[in-house]
Amino acid sequence: MSTESYPHIHLVRGSAGCLLAVRQGAIAIVVDALRASTTIAALFAHGADRVLVVARVEDALSLAAEMPGVVLVGERSGERLPGFHLGNSPLEVLASPRMDGQTVIFTSSNGAQRLTACYSSDRILVGTVSNASAIARFVRLYAEQTRREVVLISAGKYPDEQYHSPEDDAVSAYLAMRIGLPIAEDSHDSFAHWEQELVLQGLEAIFCGSQHARRLMEIGYSEDVFFCARPDTYSTLPAVLAPIVLNRREIGVEVRELI
Repeated sequence: MSTESYPHIHLVRGSAGCLLAVRQGAIAIVVDALRASTTIAALFAHGADRVLVVARVEDALSLAAEMPGVVLVGERSGERLPGFHLGNSPLEVLASPRMDGQTVIFTSSNGAQRLTACYSSDRILVGTVSNASAIARFVRLYAEQTRREVVLISAGKYPDEQYHSPEDDAVSAYLAMRIGLPIAEDSHDSFAHWEQELVLQGLEAIFCGSQHARRLMEIGYSEDVFFCARPDTYSTLPAVLAPIVLNRREIGVEVRELI
């Protein structure tokens, strides 16, 4: 069968990726490799029932005030927010008590912004190397069944649309390789570059060499960087299911694990 009859994979950064996914009604995969995608996967592996992802800190706090017993998880500039139970750290999540059946409210500097910006896509998933096999299996089958295009969105650094996160770009290419669908013409050059870099450097070196990784290491999160670069730590498949409305305003999205 000609590859032209298959759905294609697009690798697009930031808000442009969110807009493309919405415009095409595509399968969107939000990649925030350091660290939101891994942290959200860890939350579900640690028993969370749902994760309410909001873009603004004040909305997270307002929502928590109406939901006693929720777990607040989030960061700004890499560090845990005041009054939050945990930072945006998969290792902090795993070291905490089990969250079986609990609701988590989550906000982060970059990944949360992208997840809340592409709600009208056909399907929105949270992906990274930590759950690469689960993402690849589901997306390949779902794309072939629905004929939907796939958009891998490198979260980057919100709101700086010119900022390039090598770890996000590399992971997007890595996931594209694992999914195995044809690469869209508009993404050939980016994919070829990162495919080569993955062979030459490997995931861990690309992660550790990034500006964001250096920042995390400076503030004490070195182990998170290595952990986030480790493939297939989880089989969780977090997906956006519904918007979150507070005071008649959409403030975020509800994420649950697909079974």
